[in-house]
Amino acid sequence: MIRPLRNLALVLAAWLAGGGCVYYNGIYNAQAEARQGDVRLRHDDEGGATTRFQRSAAIAESVLVRHPTSKWRPRALYLAARSGALAAQCDRAVPRLRELLAGATLAPADRDRTRLALASCEVRTGRSAAARPRLDSLIGSDRQELARQARIWGARAALSMGDRDAVPAYLGGLGAAVLEWELIAASLSAREYARVESLLVVRARIGDYRDDVARALRELVADGRFEGAERIVGQYDAAGIGDESRARLHFALGDVHLRLGRDSLARHHLFSARTLSRRDTLTAREANARLALLELSRVSSVRELDTLVARQDSVVWRTAYAAVVGERVLLFRLLMAGTVTGDTTGAASFLAAEIARDSLRAPRLARSLFVEIARERPGSPLVPHAWYAAALLEPDSADSWYRRILADHPQSAVAARLRGQEPSDRADFVRAPELLRLHWSETLRRWTDSVRTLRLPPKSSAR
Repeated sequence: MIRPLRNLALVLAAWLAGGGCVYYNGIYNAQAEARQGDVRLRHDDEGGATTRFQRSAAIAESVLVRHPTSKWRPRALYLAARSGALAAQCDRAVPRLRELLAGATLAPADRDRTRLALASCEVRTGRSAAARPRLDSLIGSDRQELARQARIWGARAALSMGDRDAVPAYLGGLGAAVLEWELIAASLSAREYARVESLLVVRARIGDYRDDVARALRELVADGRFEGAERIVGQYDAAGIGDESRARLHFALGDVHLRLGRDSLARHHLFSARTLSRRDTLTAREANARLALLELSRVSSVRELDTLVARQDSVVWRTAYAAVVGERVLLFRLLMAGTVTGDTTGAASFLAAEIARDSLRAPRLARSLFVEIARERPGSPLVPHAWYAAALLEPDSADSWYRRILADHPQSAVAARLRGQEPSDRADFVRAPELLRLHWSETLRRWTDSVRTLRLPPKSSAR
């Protein structure tokens, strides 16, 4: 019995070394990912489907590269082409799809799926007129899911061509939800935000949530539709959808409010996101980082800034948001170090104040630095500019500081501008920007080198 078993083992080893390993390590896994992508399409989870098809295409592509003459090449080509198309990787997928359709090796079902994949890429790349006849011919397929996807892509093709009257005919049999989500997507692409808002309110009222809602909220707020975005999130809250989904919506709304400087609303939604989400999720970590660093708006001195930064734990600093803030803090500190090491004009401090105001969103700190420059460096050509910048950050004191500029620096470009005169013939009109440019160039070079070093992956220790 030992010899036959040994022979069988040798046969299996030879098989695995040849075509078997190609199948199990490549084709099998690519097909498994594609099947999962199809499952998610059946549930209208296009985000999840895209991720699965990306994996399937990547695995199949590796088979094509590593085993170009394998007997599994036709199957790998099919998986790479179809999955690539459904993952929106059309540049690479379309030539492969055409190669498949030009051959004679595809089974009828795979040929139809390939035609559908090609049509999806045609719609994505603005060739909807070419895609529609192909899609129309697939709508009558006895393969239910194929026909369903052909209807959905047919509706998208019609929408991209401005033929909205044809959309109900494509989607009418699939239910109101499918129709409305397609209209939402098309309206977002066309920036028809009033329609997006009204349709989303309807879906939110019945708790019909998709990940696309977060993107829609960001665009609605960016368009100034604050009340509409708040109403949509409120409806989803009332509908009782899952806590993680609600957390993502509150985070999206809080993040865009934060970017627009609406700190109170940002704080409210980010706190809700952190509360609703589990502590170890990306949403919770990013919301917590934003909440922690929102306090930058309240610091009024370098010492307070250093205290706030030191107080944050490593979990906060590992988030993408905190990493960006950390790089801006580094630039601020490099500029302040320039002030300490012999900058008598206050140029480095002026630039640091601008970073505090514009990048760190710390207006109180910026104002204190501008005022410090104006008071402690009376001979600098930057003084009237510093008073003016401080006045913009403290409207209550603006009039008195404007009067001071006119009285103490009447020949400055800033004073000329306040009097409604042409400022370009004043000496500091050129001199002040030159001072700032000199310090900015040198500090930016050092900062860039430092950031590049910080972004390098840590070297693995030798064993």
